[in-house]
Amino acid sequence: MRNKNQSEHLRWMIFIGIVGIVTIAGYFVLYPQTWFKPGEELFDTGYNLGLAGGLMMLTLLLYPLRKRVKFFENFGFLPSWFKWHMVLGILGPLTIVFHSTYHVYIPFIHPIGSPNAAVAMLCMLLVSGSGTFGRFFYTKIHHGLYGRQTTVNELRAEMEQKGDVKSVFSFAPSVEKALDEFRVSAEGYAKESGYGFANFIRVGWNASALSRALSKEIQQIMLAQAKEKNFNAQQMAGMEPLLQEYREKIDAYLGAVRDAAQFRTYERLFSWWHIFHIPLVYMMVFSAFYHVYAVHAY
Repeated sequence: MRNKNQSEHLRWMIFIGIVGIVTIAGYFVLYPQTWFKPGEELFDTGYNLGLAGGLMMLTLLLYPLRKRVKFFENFGFLPSWFKWHMVLGILGPLTIVFHSTYHVYIPFIHPIGSPNAAVAMLCMLLVSGSGTFGRFFYTKIHHGLYGRQTTVNELRAEMEQKGDVKSVFSFAPSVEKALDEFRVSAEGYAKESGYGFANFIRVGWNASALSRALSKEIQQIMLAQAKEKNFNAQQMAGMEPLLQEYREKIDAYLGAVRDAAQFRTYERLFSWWHIFHIPLVYMMVFSAFYHVYAVHAY
Protein backbone atom coordinates (compact mmCIF):
# COMPACT_ATOMS: atom_id res chain seq x y z
CA MET A 1 0.00 0.00 0.00
CA ARG A 2 2.82 2.38 0.89
CA ASN A 3 4.60 1.74 -2.44
CA LYS A 4 1.31 2.31 -4.27
CA ASN A 5 0.80 5.64 -2.50
CA GLN A 6 4.37 6.70 -3.25
CA SER A 7 3.96 5.76 -6.91
CA GLU A 8 0.71 7.74 -7.14
CA HIS A 9 2.34 10.73 -5.45
CA LEU A 10 5.26 10.55 -7.90
CA ARG A 11 2.90 10.48 -10.89
CA TRP A 12 1.03 13.49 -9.51
CA MET A 13 4.28 15.43 -9.01
CA ILE A 14 5.37 14.60 -12.56
CA PHE A 15 1.99 15.80 -13.86
CA ILE A 16 2.28 19.07 -11.90
CA GLY A 17 5.82 19.53 -13.18
CA ILE A 18 4.77 19.04 -16.81
CA VAL A 19 1.89 21.49 -16.40
CA GLY A 20 4.28 24.02 -14.87
CA ILE A 21 6.68 23.71 -17.80
CA VAL A 22 3.83 24.03 -20.33
CA THR A 23 2.51 27.10 -18.49
CA ILE A 24 5.89 28.85 -18.57
CA ALA A 25 6.50 27.87 -22.21
CA GLY A 26 3.01 29.06 -23.13
CA TYR A 27 3.82 32.55 -21.87
CA PHE A 28 6.67 32.97 -24.34
CA VAL A 29 4.49 31.66 -27.19
CA LEU A 30 1.13 33.33 -26.47
CA TYR A 31 1.95 36.61 -24.74
CA PRO A 32 3.60 38.27 -27.78
CA GLN A 33 1.48 36.45 -30.41
CA THR A 34 -0.95 38.19 -32.77
CA TRP A 35 -2.66 35.23 -34.44
CA PHE A 36 -5.62 35.07 -32.07
CA LYS A 37 -7.29 37.08 -29.33
CA PRO A 38 -9.81 35.87 -26.78
CA GLY A 39 -13.13 35.34 -28.56
CA GLU A 40 -12.43 36.90 -31.93
CA GLU A 41 -10.26 35.29 -34.58
CA LEU A 42 -10.12 32.60 -37.25
CA PHE A 43 -11.97 29.48 -36.03
CA ASP A 44 -12.66 31.39 -32.77
CA THR A 45 -9.55 29.83 -31.23
CA GLY A 46 -9.48 32.14 -28.22
CA TYR A 47 -13.21 31.77 -27.58
CA ASN A 48 -13.07 27.97 -27.84
CA LEU A 49 -10.15 27.77 -25.44
CA GLY A 50 -12.18 29.75 -22.91
CA LEU A 51 -15.21 27.56 -23.53
CA ALA A 52 -13.21 24.35 -23.08
CA GLY A 53 -11.63 25.63 -19.86
CA GLY A 54 -15.00 26.80 -18.52
CA LEU A 55 -16.59 23.41 -19.23
CA MET A 56 -13.72 21.68 -17.42
CA MET A 57 -14.24 23.91 -14.38
CA LEU A 58 -17.98 23.20 -14.41
CA THR A 59 -17.39 19.46 -14.77
CA LEU A 60 -15.10 19.29 -11.76
CA LEU A 61 -17.92 20.79 -9.66
CA LEU A 62 -19.76 17.48 -10.11
CA TYR A 63 -17.40 15.89 -7.58
CA PRO A 64 -19.05 17.53 -4.52
CA LEU A 65 -22.42 16.32 -5.87
CA ARG A 66 -21.03 12.79 -6.19
CA LYS A 67 -19.99 12.94 -2.53
CA ARG A 68 -23.17 14.43 -1.07
CA VAL A 69 -26.14 13.71 -3.38
CA LYS A 70 -27.56 10.22 -3.10
CA PHE A 71 -28.65 10.16 -6.76
CA PHE A 72 -25.00 10.18 -7.89
CA GLU A 73 -23.81 7.37 -5.57
CA ASN A 74 -24.00 4.70 -8.29
CA PHE A 75 -22.05 6.73 -10.85
CA GLY A 76 -18.48 5.44 -10.63
CA PHE A 77 -16.08 5.11 -7.73
CA LEU A 78 -15.41 8.13 -5.52
CA PRO A 79 -11.56 7.89 -5.76
CA SER A 80 -11.81 8.06 -9.55
CA TRP A 81 -14.06 11.12 -9.31
CA PHE A 82 -11.54 12.73 -6.98
CA LYS A 83 -8.65 12.10 -9.39
CA TRP A 84 -10.53 13.64 -12.30
CA HIS A 85 -11.61 16.52 -10.04
CA MET A 86 -7.94 17.26 -9.39
CA VAL A 87 -6.84 16.79 -13.02
CA LEU A 88 -9.57 19.09 -14.35
CA GLY A 89 -8.75 21.56 -11.59
CA ILE A 90 -5.29 21.91 -13.17
CA LEU A 91 -6.07 21.57 -16.89
CA GLY A 92 -9.12 23.88 -16.76
CA PRO A 93 -7.19 26.88 -15.42
CA LEU A 94 -4.30 26.16 -17.81
CA THR A 95 -6.69 26.26 -20.79
CA ILE A 96 -8.27 29.50 -19.56
CA VAL A 97 -4.83 31.05 -19.08
CA PHE A 98 -4.12 30.17 -22.71
CA HIS A 99 -7.51 31.72 -23.60
CA SER A 100 -6.40 34.95 -21.94
CA THR A 101 -3.03 34.88 -23.76
CA TYR A 102 -1.59 35.89 -20.37
CA HIS A 103 -3.10 39.37 -20.73
CA VAL A 104 -4.99 40.11 -17.51
CA TYR A 105 -6.28 43.45 -16.23
CA ILE A 106 -4.04 44.68 -13.39
CA PRO A 107 -4.66 48.23 -12.10
CA PHE A 108 -1.77 50.65 -12.74
CA ILE A 109 0.36 47.82 -14.19
CA HIS A 110 -1.66 46.45 -17.12
CA PRO A 111 -4.91 48.52 -17.18
CA ILE A 112 -6.19 46.82 -20.33
CA GLY A 113 -8.96 44.24 -20.40
CA SER A 114 -11.91 43.42 -18.20
CA PRO A 115 -11.76 43.87 -14.41
CA ASN A 116 -14.44 41.19 -14.11
CA ALA A 117 -12.31 38.77 -16.14
CA ALA A 118 -9.39 39.57 -13.85
CA VAL A 119 -11.50 38.78 -10.76
CA ALA A 120 -12.65 35.50 -12.34
CA MET A 121 -9.06 34.63 -13.23
CA LEU A 122 -7.77 35.44 -9.74
CA CYS A 123 -10.49 33.36 -8.06
CA MET A 124 -9.84 30.47 -10.45
CA LEU A 125 -6.09 30.49 -9.80
CA LEU A 126 -6.66 30.67 -6.04
CA VAL A 127 -9.12 27.78 -6.21
CA SER A 128 -6.70 25.73 -8.31
CA GLY A 129 -3.75 26.53 -6.06
CA SER A 130 -5.64 25.87 -2.85
CA GLY A 131 -6.91 22.62 -4.37
CA THR A 132 -3.33 21.44 -4.74
CA PHE A 133 -2.69 22.18 -1.07
CA GLY A 134 -5.99 20.51 -0.19
CA ARG A 135 -4.91 17.33 -1.94
CA PHE A 136 -1.77 17.23 0.24
CA PHE A 137 -3.83 17.57 3.43
CA TYR A 138 -6.32 15.00 2.14
CA THR A 139 -3.61 12.38 1.55
CA LYS A 140 -2.54 12.83 5.17
CA ILE A 141 -5.99 12.12 6.65
CA HIS A 142 -7.96 10.02 4.14
CA HIS A 143 -6.87 6.71 5.74
CA GLY A 144 -8.15 8.00 9.08
CA LEU A 145 -6.37 7.91 12.42
CA TYR A 146 -7.19 4.21 12.88
CA GLY A 147 -5.63 3.41 9.50
CA ARG A 148 -2.46 5.34 10.37
CA GLN A 149 -2.11 3.55 13.70
CA THR A 150 -2.70 0.19 12.01
CA THR A 151 0.14 0.92 9.59
CA VAL A 152 2.46 1.71 12.51
CA ASN A 153 1.51 -1.53 14.28
CA GLU A 154 1.99 -3.59 11.12
CA LEU A 155 5.45 -2.15 10.47
CA ARG A 156 6.39 -2.56 14.11
CA ALA A 157 5.29 -6.21 14.09
CA GLU A 158 7.25 -6.76 10.88
CA MET A 159 10.45 -5.48 12.50
CA GLU A 160 9.85 -7.04 15.93
CA GLN A 161 9.49 -10.64 14.78
CA LYS A 162 8.52 -13.16 17.43
CA GLY A 163 9.42 -16.75 18.26
CA ASP A 164 12.67 -18.24 17.00
CA VAL A 165 13.08 -15.57 14.35
CA LYS A 166 15.24 -12.63 15.37
CA SER A 167 13.98 -9.09 14.93
CA VAL A 168 15.11 -7.23 11.83
CA PHE A 169 17.47 -4.97 13.81
CA SER A 170 18.54 -7.50 16.44
CA PHE A 171 22.16 -6.93 15.35
CA ALA A 172 21.72 -3.21 16.15
CA PRO A 173 19.91 -2.89 19.52
CA SER A 174 20.67 0.84 19.68
CA VAL A 175 18.66 1.34 16.48
CA GLU A 176 15.75 -0.68 17.88
CA LYS A 177 15.82 1.41 21.04
CA ALA A 178 15.90 4.70 19.12
CA LEU A 179 12.93 3.68 16.96
CA ASP A 180 10.90 2.65 20.00
CA GLU A 181 11.78 5.84 21.89
CA PHE A 182 10.68 7.93 18.90
CA ARG A 183 7.35 6.08 18.76
CA VAL A 184 6.73 6.64 22.48
CA SER A 185 7.65 10.33 22.31
CA ALA A 186 5.53 10.87 19.16
CA GLU A 187 2.52 9.25 20.80
CA GLY A 188 3.12 11.48 23.80
CA TYR A 189 3.13 14.59 21.61
CA ALA A 190 -0.16 13.56 20.02
CA LYS A 191 -1.85 12.94 23.37
CA GLU A 192 -0.39 16.06 24.97
CA SER A 193 -1.62 18.45 22.28
CA GLY A 194 -3.39 17.09 19.24
CA TYR A 195 -3.53 20.49 17.57
CA GLY A 196 -0.17 21.85 18.79
CA PHE A 197 1.87 23.18 15.88
CA ALA A 198 5.08 23.11 17.94
CA ASN A 199 4.68 19.36 18.46
CA PHE A 200 3.63 18.97 14.82
CA ILE A 201 6.88 20.55 13.60
CA ARG A 202 8.97 18.81 16.25
CA VAL A 203 7.77 15.33 15.25
CA GLY A 204 8.48 15.97 11.58
CA TRP A 205 11.92 17.42 12.30
CA ASN A 206 12.85 14.58 14.67
CA ALA A 207 11.73 11.96 12.14
CA SER A 208 13.95 13.46 9.42
CA ALA A 209 16.95 13.86 11.72
CA LEU A 210 16.56 10.36 13.16
CA SER A 211 16.26 8.84 9.68
CA ARG A 212 19.63 10.30 8.68
CA ALA A 213 21.30 9.39 11.97
CA LEU A 214 20.05 5.80 12.05
CA SER A 215 20.95 5.20 8.40
CA LYS A 216 24.54 6.21 9.18
CA GLU A 217 24.54 4.14 12.36
CA ILE A 218 23.29 1.03 10.54
CA GLN A 219 26.00 1.49 7.91
CA GLN A 220 28.72 1.86 10.56
CA ILE A 221 27.52 -1.24 12.45
CA MET A 222 27.39 -3.32 9.28
CA LEU A 223 30.88 -2.17 8.21
CA ALA A 224 32.28 -2.93 11.67
CA GLN A 225 30.78 -6.42 11.61
CA ALA A 226 32.05 -7.02 8.07
CA LYS A 227 35.55 -5.97 9.12
CA GLU A 228 35.37 -8.21 12.17
CA LYS A 229 34.38 -11.20 9.99
CA ASN A 230 36.95 -10.35 7.30
CA PHE A 231 34.47 -9.98 4.44
CA ASN A 232 35.95 -10.14 0.95
CA ALA A 233 35.15 -7.65 -1.83
CA GLN A 234 32.20 -9.69 -3.13
CA GLN A 235 30.65 -9.96 0.31
CA MET A 236 31.15 -6.23 0.89
CA ALA A 237 29.38 -5.45 -2.39
CA GLY A 238 26.50 -7.73 -1.37
CA MET A 239 25.90 -5.62 1.75
CA GLU A 240 24.65 -2.60 -0.22
CA PRO A 241 21.18 -4.01 -1.16
CA LEU A 242 20.69 -5.15 2.45
CA LEU A 243 21.71 -1.72 3.75
CA GLN A 244 19.22 -0.08 1.37
CA GLU A 245 16.48 -2.42 2.63
CA TYR A 246 17.24 -1.47 6.24
CA ARG A 247 17.11 2.22 5.34
CA GLU A 248 13.74 1.79 3.65
CA LYS A 249 12.34 -0.01 6.70
CA ILE A 250 13.57 2.78 8.98
CA ASP A 251 12.08 5.48 6.74
CA ALA A 252 8.76 3.61 6.42
CA TYR A 253 8.45 3.15 10.18
CA LEU A 254 9.44 6.70 11.09
CA GLY A 255 7.10 8.10 8.41
CA ALA A 256 4.17 6.03 9.67
CA VAL A 257 4.76 7.08 13.30
CA ARG A 258 5.12 10.73 12.25
CA ASP A 259 1.90 10.69 10.20
CA ALA A 260 -0.07 9.10 13.04
CA ALA A 261 1.23 11.69 15.51
CA GLN A 262 0.50 14.59 13.14
CA PHE A 263 -2.95 13.35 12.12
CA ARG A 264 -5.01 15.65 14.36
CA THR A 265 -3.16 18.74 13.16
CA TYR A 266 -3.59 17.78 9.51
CA GLU A 267 -7.29 17.21 10.24
CA ARG A 268 -7.57 20.73 11.64
CA LEU A 269 -5.60 22.19 8.71
CA PHE A 270 -7.93 20.42 6.28
CA SER A 271 -11.00 21.93 7.99
CA TRP A 272 -9.41 25.40 7.81
CA TRP A 273 -8.63 24.79 4.14
CA HIS A 274 -12.33 24.09 3.51
CA ILE A 275 -13.25 27.43 5.09
CA PHE A 276 -10.91 29.17 2.65
CA HIS A 277 -11.58 27.03 -0.44
CA ILE A 278 -15.39 26.81 -0.58
CA PRO A 279 -16.13 30.60 -0.66
CA LEU A 280 -13.53 30.98 -3.40
CA VAL A 281 -15.36 28.38 -5.47
CA TYR A 282 -18.63 30.36 -5.19
CA MET A 283 -16.82 33.59 -6.10
CA MET A 284 -15.18 31.90 -9.07
CA VAL A 285 -18.47 30.51 -10.40
CA PHE A 286 -20.30 33.83 -9.98
CA SER A 287 -17.54 35.92 -11.59
CA ALA A 288 -17.09 33.38 -14.43
CA PHE A 289 -20.80 33.42 -15.27
CA TYR A 290 -20.85 37.22 -15.16
CA HIS A 291 -17.78 37.31 -17.44
CA VAL A 292 -19.51 35.03 -19.97
CA TYR A 293 -22.66 37.16 -19.79
CA ALA A 294 -20.66 40.39 -20.27
CA VAL A 295 -18.78 38.97 -23.27
CA HIS A 296 -21.99 38.01 -25.07
CA ALA A 297 -24.06 41.01 -23.97
CA TYR A 298 -21.54 43.72 -24.78
